[in-house]
Amino acid sequence: MQARLGIVKTAILALCWGALAACSSKGDDTNSGAAGNNSTAGTASGGSTASVALELHSYTPDDPKLQYMGRIDWSDPTAPRFASTAVQLKAKFVGTGATIKILDENRYGNYKNYFEVMVDDAPAVKLTALKSQTDYVVAQDLPNGEHTLVVAKRTEAGIGFARFLGLDVVGELVEPPARPTRRIEIIGDSISCGSGDEAMNGSPQCMEDGWGQPYHNGYLAYGPVMARSLDAEYNVTAVSGIGLVRNYSNMYDPRPLPEVYDLMYYEEMTSEAWDTSQFVPDAIVIALGTNDFSPGDSERDKMDVETYTAAYVAFVDKLRGYYPDAHIFGMSSPMLGDGWPNATDTSATDLKTALAAMVEHFASAGDPNVHQINVSKVIGTGCGTHPGVAQHASMAAEVATAIKNTLGW
Repeated sequence: MQARLGIVKTAILALCWGALAACSSKGDDTNSGAAGNNSTAGTASGGSTASVALELHSYTPDDPKLQYMGRIDWSDPTAPRFASTAVQLKAKFVGTGATIKILDENRYGNYKNYFEVMVDDAPAVKLTALKSQTDYVVAQDLPNGEHTLVVAKRTEAGIGFARFLGLDVVGELVEPPARPTRRIEIIGDSISCGSGDEAMNGSPQCMEDGWGQPYHNGYLAYGPVMARSLDAEYNVTAVSGIGLVRNYSNMYDPRPLPEVYDLMYYEEMTSEAWDTSQFVPDAIVIALGTNDFSPGDSERDKMDVETYTAAYVAFVDKLRGYYPDAHIFGMSSPMLGDGWPNATDTSATDLKTALAAMVEHFASAGDPNVHQINVSKVIGTGCGTHPGVAQHASMAAEVATAIKNTLGW
């Protein structure tokens, strides 16, 4: 399990040139070197036969033709600020190229955010947000036609915030695709963040940038993969190391997820409130418990099932107050297992027992829309034995099946 703060370590990684065959969403990026603000994050072919005069048009972040997803702070509409993993910008344009403008915090001077960049059906490539750079060419030399651009934050809130500053298009923006009518929120810990899912456990990559940030990919975590398979818009509310009752570490921010859920920036000690009416989900998946029932990073008592159940009931009550019609799914942990670290430990069983008791509580109270999902136990191939990308895909299928069977999607 990943603690909420990583080890500070200086590493220089840069923008991925999409034209290079070595680049891929597996983290094989290359140094941007002297390319500076003209670095290329990706190219693609395809698009419709529509075309426009090839003139450069600049669009501010609040242009209505730009479509966003996730917790985003719009108090400054010229530079919307965001930190959560999987926050996304989508745009459709007619033309031949596009440049995204991103201002990154570069927290602690060496933490950098990474973004998944997708143009049409071309393979995703990785964009590294550098402190010295704001303009990134994410598409160039495309056929003069209609193209779709998606830019999604790979890294989680603890890595720092970033700001969208606008989009330049060689051509023109057109109306974005219609939003999905279904909405899912994923609430969880490092598993839901996609922590270390693109690197092998124990590899040198797991320490790059201090915490393996180039190999965290929230876009490929089970939640977003599951939601996309169900044609649903999604928000990910997740923090590495966080729990429902207690966190993996007591050396940093001690607040568990229910205490920070209402905040725009749940990784910051002071934050304005998040307006829950901005995203009203049809389904909520809660994937907490790994850090509550694990040994943690210091000596502590075993988590009590009754205490955990009561806290879960209280948190679901809180969510039910915001989202009275949502189906709420309590999910087991793919990382917890019985018999570890001591042969008598039953952490996986205890979490499932608490989930069952929580569901029964609401059923008895006349709320049939609270459910339990048990996912398969895995030996995680990612950093810190977190699930790898393929394991996330399998978990996504399990969760999607449960939601489809329940909601009839």
